[in-house]
Amino acid sequence: MYSSPEEISQALERYRAHRFSVLEKIISMIEHTQPCEPSEECARHYESFRKEFLEMLLENRPLDIDKPIELLERWDHFKHIADITVGTSVDTDETQRISRREAFFSALEADLKEKSPEDIRGTIAVPPELRLLAEQVDGVWGPGLSEWTCRFHGAFFTLYDDPEIDTEVPYCPPLMDDETLEEFDVAIGAMIGHGSEQECWAVLSRVRDNSDQPWEWRYYINRYEIDSRVLDTIPDALSCLASMGDLAILTPIIGII
Repeated sequence: MYSSPEEISQALERYRAHRFSVLEKIISMIEHTQPCEPSEECARHYESFRKEFLEMLLENRPLDIDKPIELLERWDHFKHIADITVGTSVDTDETQRISRREAFFSALEADLKEKSPEDIRGTIAVPPELRLLAEQVDGVWGPGLSEWTCRFHGAFFTLYDDPEIDTEVPYCPPLMDDETLEEFDVAIGAMIGHGSEQECWAVLSRVRDNSDQPWEWRYYINRYEIDSRVLDTIPDALSCLASMGDLAILTPIIGII
């Protein structure tokens, strides 16, 4: 059931490619927006507005460009500051990455063992796919450019400073009100990413009333009052996250420009 490192790597590439295609649409929208009442003064204002608007979407990071389209034309140059734009991020300090990763998983496994039901406590371990994912990236971000991701949709998974994720492994029973999880028995779950409009969990589960089935890790994505899904693997979860995202990415931008 679990994915190989190669399958997770391929899923990440597909996710980035999808997000990049949406970025191209956003850039096109910004490039072609026009003032309601064209004039030379408005035209000059809009030239600077387009660049400033793009910088705002990238968390006010200054860009050495004259037009938004240059972000795509010179992507290799800007990729390091816009990585989150295509959905993932990786720290440049490999030593720090390893240290943070090991600290995260040590704390996570300890909490899982402490809080899991006694009859399965001896078999509890960190989701193996999650370890494989963390070896490749430090964060996988949900729909939206940096501005909207940070304010609204949040992360599918992140190893960046977040004491709630690092130290708390909430039980899943409060989530059982969600009809999406009704077909599963859930032993325990850990929130692996969140935002103001989204929670992502790894849940140790099996099909309800099927005690012969082994407990397996699945991934639960809950976008409050919009949609929720249970996915068998991380590649499935990334595919789902991409399909959820297009409207969420474009709508706030349409509302502003």
